[in-house]
Amino acid sequence: MLTLCGILKDILLVGCSVAIWGNPVTKTQLFGYAVALGGLLYYKLGAEQFKQYISQGGRAWSEFGVQRPAMRKALVFGLVLLTIFILLGGLAPTYAPDQTQNLRNMLSTGLGS
Repeated sequence: MLTLCGILKDILLVGCSVAIWGNPVTKTQLFGYAVALGGLLYYKLGAEQFKQYISQGGRAWSEFGVQRPAMRKALVFGLVLLTIFILLGGLAPTYAPDQTQNLRNMLSTGLGS
């Protein structure tokens, strides 16, 4: 039980350090924390109760789709767009201030002569 508390404490410490001091966390680290948290939940709840919660979530999602189909479609569409923006943003070239400064110097010397 103490090991489980230690894992949760470590994840909360990282979350607080990111929120308070803005420490960078890589995508690999985020994936690792998500796996650790998922494993912690799976161990704490047990396989049967974990499956029960997932099936309850699926039923709630189905009922939401029956009661509000337009809202469900809009939510799915928004999540797909968000995923595309996140993927394209992660694959986009990063901003390089030193390269931008070099370009400005080249342009200013080229225009001055």
